[in-house]
Amino acid sequence: MVNMVASVDGATAVAGRSGGLGGPADRQVFRALRGCADMILVGAGTVRAEGYRPPRSPEDTVVADRAAAGRAPRPRLVVVSASLDLDPTAPLFADRDPADPPPIVATVATAPADRRAGLEPVAELVACGETRVDLTGLLAVLDDVGARTVLCEGGPDLNHQLFAAGLVDELCISVSPNLVGGVGGDGRSLMAGPPLSAAIGLTLDRVLTEDGFLFCRYLVS
Repeated sequence: MVNMVASVDGATAVAGRSGGLGGPADRQVFRALRGCADMILVGAGTVRAEGYRPPRSPEDTVVADRAAAGRAPRPRLVVVSASLDLDPTAPLFADRDPADPPPIVATVATAPADRRAGLEPVAELVACGETRVDLTGLLAVLDDVGARTVLCEGGPDLNHQLFAAGLVDELCISVSPNLVGGVGGDGRSLMAGPPLSAAIGLTLDRVLTEDGFLFCRYLVS
């Protein structure tokens, strides 16, 4: 699944962060989708911009459902970074519950050795590809360790790579009742990259609304 919030004119950030587009209803959907996921996939740029922290425990009812299904109480974070430009002392790593496994950092064989050494004590590093992270290979690795549902939270570059590779089954988009302007600049759009080789068809599965937001779930045709 890919989940994003976007303004009516398609921007996914205000002043570099998505928080300015959200609201209580959007955060409720965000938590509900995380409660369904085994792994949360996110690009390193989004981790840095949004100040990512370890996933929190879902609501008690969700925790009970996860336990009954033999799933971990919280989803595990997977960060995509070819350059390993991540601070090993950041809250993402430092604030992890000791009972949880460390975040997975998906990187490449040519990643800088010094950055690799700095992250190895706080993360599980997985090399998928030589100079660019092979997302098809990465999802196969996650499947091997029991990830039945992977939730991608962006950013636009990672979204584009996943859609271009035919790896997305669902798109959940929260349409925020705001106009931002500057899409392609500060307010980046849902996907960032070259034109796709062919248009990807989507089937609208459902629409919910609250506080002026539209919460749309699309299935990839």
